[in-house]
Amino acid sequence: MKVKNFAPGPSKIPKDILDEISQDVLDFRNLGQSVLELSHRGEVFENILNESKKNLHKLLSIPNNFEIIFLQGGATFQNTFIAENKPTLKDDILFLLSGTWGKKTHHDFQINFNRDIPSIALTNQSYEKITDEVGQSNKKYLYITSNETIQGIQIKKFNNFKDKKLIIDMSSDICSYQFEWDNISYIYAGAQKNLGIPGVTICIFDRDFIQKEDLTSYMNINNHIDKNSIFNTPPTFSIYVMLKVLEWIEKNGGLKEFERNNIDRANKIYNFLDNNLDDLTPLAPKEFRSTSNIVFDFKDKKQTEIFLEKSYENKFLGLNGHRSVGGIRVSNYNSITDEMISDFLIFLEKFISCN
Repeated sequence: MKVKNFAPGPSKIPKDILDEISQDVLDFRNLGQSVLELSHRGEVFENILNESKKNLHKLLSIPNNFEIIFLQGGATFQNTFIAENKPTLKDDILFLLSGTWGKKTHHDFQINFNRDIPSIALTNQSYEKITDEVGQSNKKYLYITSNETIQGIQIKKFNNFKDKKLIIDMSSDICSYQFEWDNISYIYAGAQKNLGIPGVTICIFDRDFIQKEDLTSYMNINNHIDKNSIFNTPPTFSIYVMLKVLEWIEKNGGLKEFERNNIDRANKIYNFLDNNLDDLTPLAPKEFRSTSNIVFDFKDKKQTEIFLEKSYENKFLGLNGHRSVGGIRVSNYNSITDEMISDFLIFLEKFISCN
């Protein structure tokens, strides 16, 4: 039986990309060496890196006044990296907290700046109420986690906060929908959900956001800009895989097509949940339901445990909710297919009818 991988990250890689990778691991472009062996200082890898940046620019319609760098350390490292490179944020940033990862970032910023940083909690409020509350703040910058993978909460309407400059952790939904850059200052994302495998963190930022700071070498963002992300040895293989994923997205219709497909698949699941409320409970506020991570639970918690056991036996992988909240989580990233969602819903429906 074919495995259906719904893991929240590292996530499913499309088979045609895996086939290409397997060939390049043995012999990259008939050079007689593996892609794993490429020198990060060599012309071949430099071309891979520049092609990755070029593809990101095109796919996301990134303005020309924005820089792209590739770092290591995941999204968590950015909590310190951004604070170190933009110390004026300590007096000029507001956090919109929608879940676990935003709260952790908020905590790290307060430690880095050694002071309380104001925040607003997104509970069951509407976009309108949240927008009004954010608008009342005199802070210039607003931090957002665009998609909270644990709670299944997503914020896509960046232009709602048009009076703020946004810093956004997009680790779990980058390159899954289109958006405007009008009020964005800094975006970062780990690649392991929609753009490949762990190892590389994508940072995209307005040049005006950068300050000249006297920092240790790796912490200084200007060093990474000046050296085109090769200030030290970068995660070469992760960057290569990211390029393969970016090319695959473009080849299969680009962001417009992937956004439409992601919404359609998510709606199929949410419609099923809403039609089975006697047995199931969607866990995210309706107005902020994520199209990337659909989180729900059985009303009878014992059924949750049984369902997860049965789903694993039937080769549905990665459906466990995060250990902090439990329940069930269906990750609906770019690599997930319509067939996988249909098979999952058929299995879920049969389970409910038999229990």
